[in-house]
Order: sequence, then C-alpha cells, then structure tokens
Amino acid sequence: MKLSELLFSKTKDLWDLSASKPFVIDMAKGNLDSGLFKQYMLQDYLYLRDYIGILKQMLDIAEDDKTRDFLRSLIDGTVDETERVHLAGMKRLGITDENIAKCVEFTVISEYVDFMRKCVEQYGLLGGVTSLLQCSWVYAYISAECMSKHSEEIAESEYRFWFEAYSCKSYIDTNQIWIDLLDELGTGIDNETANEMCRVFERCALFENALWDRLYLDD
Repeated sequence: MKLSELLFSKTKDLWDLSASKPFVIDMAKGNLDSGLFKQYMLQDYLYLRDYIGILKQMLDIAEDDKTRDFLRSLIDGTVDETERVHLAGMKRLGITDENIAKCVEFTVISEYVDFMRKCVEQYGLLGGVTSLLQCSWVYAYISAECMSKHSEEIAESEYRFWFEAYSCKSYIDTNQIWIDLLDELGTGIDNETANEMCRVFERCALFENALWDRLYLDD
C-alpha cells in the first residue's frame, strides 16, 4: 500500500467529519452569516502567511532539483493567491487594512502551524509534505463531498466560489503532485516511520476539525 493510501485510510473518518461541520454545510447551503465568513477569511489569510513560511522551511532542506522546483512553484503560487486573490476577496467583503492589522490568530491555528513546523524539524521533508498535504488534500475532499451531496444548493449559494476553488482542475492536479511526492519520499520507509506519519496526518486532521468548530464561534 502506498503511503498516501495508508494515510487516507487512517484519516477518512476525520475528513468526513470535517465535511459535515455546520460551518461547511452552511456555506454549501448559503446560510452562513457573512460576519463569520469574514472571520474565516481573516484567519485564513494569517494562516496562509505561516503556510508560506513552512514551504520556505521545506525548500531550505530539499535536496533534489525536482522537489525544489515544485516547492518554489508552490511558494510563488501561494504568494500570488494570497496577495492577488485572497486580499482582493477580503476587500470585496469590506475587510479593511485596519481589520487585518488588528486580527489575532486563533490559538488553534498557531498551535497547528507550530506543529507543522516541528514536523519539518523532526522528520525532515517527509514530515513537512505529510502535514501540509493533509491541509491541501482535505479541502479538495470537503469540496468534492459537498458538491456531491449539496450540488443544487451550492449552485445557488453565495459561497459557491469556495467550493469551486477547491474542486477545479488546477487545484486537483497540484494535489496529485503533492501525493506523488509523498509516495516517492515514503518508498521503502519502515513501519515505525509510516505509523509516525499516520499520527502526524491524523493530528493535522484533528486541528482542521477544531478550526471549523472555532470558526463557528462568533467573537
């Protein structure tokens, strides 16, 4: 069994839980309060800045040109998405520079980010790919599940763009490169390392579920 298949089998139940979270379902049905979505966009912006930092951390230890090129493309793409798409979307929602400056990152996000950084430090590139892939892959999974179960409602939802962004071909293709890289790095690892990567993947999935719950608490 490939490492990606093992990780998926261990984590699918947690992903199904993510796809059924009230915040996600309310996005699908178009019922989510706009203020809560603004909070999500602010927190996601802060998270993306940290995510870019972890990618750079991984780039520093990557040893082959193929992996370095992939990581550079991810960094460039994430920076572009953050600055050109995400910030623009926040402005359309009425989020100001002052709102961004005053926003405090949720504790669950800072703990999540710290955990992923430590995974890179402790397990090297394999740990980084395992932890960051979970974040990228679960969004694709959530989108696919919701599009399957709530397609008519999503078509009418003001948050349709969110589901489309994580189900588009370019996003799925990039995820597959992540998965292929993981399986390449995981070829020949021993059972102890494979089990440790499963624990990393599951821990990241738990952080994701905790974040969806935290987002539904209106401060």
